Amino acid sequence: MNNQRKIQKPATISWEKEELLLALTQRDLQAIADLLERILEQKLEEKLEEKLEEKLDKKLDEKLDKMLDEKLGQKLDEKLDEKLDKMLDEKFKTELAPIYERLDRIDTRLEHMDERLDRADDNFRYLDIKLHKTNEKLENLDISFRFFAQNTKKDIAKLQDGMDTVTEILHMNQLIPTRS
Repeated sequence: MNNQRKIQKPATISWEKEELLLALTQRDLQAIADLLERILEQKLEEKLEEKLEEKLDKKLDEKLDKMLDEKLGQKLDEKLDEKLDKMLDEKFKTELAPIYERLDRIDTRLEHMDERLDRADDNFRYLDIKLHKTNEKLENLDISFRFFAQNTKKDIAKLQDGMDTVTEILHMNQLIPTRS
């Protein structure tokens, strides 16, 4: 292997613009290639790290922005809801105040009506009791009247019998003219 290194042919590189002429061996070229490769890898690594860092920063910023937006949106929604609730409460209070006043007046009137209805209910109960008593009296009167009517019929029948007897006796004694 040493022989191969010693016998290497020089490579000629020329840059015409700078009028430079160099004679390099294959080993020199390999060393330069290795050096360039390391430098390239290093630069590539630096660029990669830089790009990764940029991307990470960008992603982190996006994620933070998103989280902030969400939190801010949440807080804004909460504040907005809170203010809206307060405004609606105030609006309802002002709009519903006359209705509540009217309902209070209606409640007062209904209380008076309840009192009047209670009195009317008491009066109806009194009238119901009176009607019941009157009904009982009428039933008793009806019974008494029927009893009286029955007794009267019996008495009239007795009187009629007595009258018939008297009339017959008077006919027999010829004190009254006979019927023809």
